[in-house]
Amino acid sequence: MRATRRGESGLTFIEIMAVLVIMAICAVVATPLVHHRYRSFKEAQLRAQLNMMRDAIDRYHEYAALGMIEPPDLDWNMYPESLELLVEGVEVKLEADAKPVVIRFLRKIPEDPFTGEAEWDCRAYDEEPDDRNSRCDDIYDVFSRATGTALDGSYYSEW
Repeated sequence: MRATRRGESGLTFIEIMAVLVIMAICAVVATPLVHHRYRSFKEAQLRAQLNMMRDAIDRYHEYAALGMIEPPDLDWNMYPESLELLVEGVEVKLEADAKPVVIRFLRKIPEDPFTGEAEWDCRAYDEEPDDRNSRCDDIYDVFSRATGTALDGSYYSEW
């Protein structure tokens, strides 16, 4: 028999290996869950940013339809010429006799969480519903330039 010192204790090699195997199994199970959750978070961000820009376009159109924004030319469809215009702001006459005030509809052009850029495709008022362009004369709708497929099976560029 082997003599042991008092108070000396420790783990055997097999116990350490068992703990490492359990930790590896937990890591393998958790990785897809974390990846799914992260992708779901980015999709929620994309939906929120698209909704924010679409709301800004709608508010601009409401002011234009009420005659509060001066038309830039005769072919104007009452939609903004660019997203930059929504950031820079436009002069709006809130009342007929009032002095015009500059209203900014967006603080900044948001970044697409999937492409990492503040670049968006758009569709003009007089284009077909499936048309997508990088430049529009009047922005009726905006879309992501991401080429991936969402968790629900739809394409990000169709949102």
